[in-house]
Amino acid sequence: MTSSQKSALENLLPKYGVKYSLDLGLLPSSLLGNPELPLIIDIGFGDGELLVATAEEQKEINFIGIEVYDAGIGHCLKLIDEKKVNNLKLVSGDAVDVMKFGIVEKSINEINLFFPDPWPKKRHHKRRIINNGFIALMSEKLVNSGTVNISTDWEDYADQIGDLFSKRGEFLEKSSASRDISTKFERRGISLGHDIFNFTYELISQ
Repeated sequence: MTSSQKSALENLLPKYGVKYSLDLGLLPSSLLGNPELPLIIDIGFGDGELLVATAEEQKEINFIGIEVYDAGIGHCLKLIDEKKVNNLKLVSGDAVDVMKFGIVEKSINEINLFFPDPWPKKRHHKRRIINNGFIALMSEKLVNSGTVNISTDWEDYADQIGDLFSKRGEFLEKSSASRDISTKFERRGISLGHDIFNFTYELISQ
């Protein structure tokens, strides 16, 4: 983490977000924005370049980014402050805890997981965030017809994602929308010769 990222984390997180812990419970209403507007949750936003650009383009949507790595949070905070983005807030913390205890059911319109940590070694696959438990958790938090967007450049992770969702009855696979801006991890995957796998699922029943 650079000194400027560290400074942003210390000085800007209280302004544009919160550090989550279980004793906090539900996220403060100040983070959720106008309740009449749609809410998009971006899990593991990396350096935040794509998230900030998307929030700038879609000002009539509330965005919350959840990330565990301080360097990425610090970088994203600087971008938010520089560009004066007022419809995006950040949460520093474990996404599973935030989703489970910090967000009420039926309140999210869209969940993005762009290039989640692939944990490539087989013995670490159990650490991957996309599993049956997390899919069930997302289905509880999404509004009816809410969507989940997932991208990965690891073929075996893509196979796992497709297999998990195909065995569940509450999601219907849809065609994925294209993105104008690629993420740092997407660019790295392409540079390594990896294919990019994109998934979009719509909640149809629970």
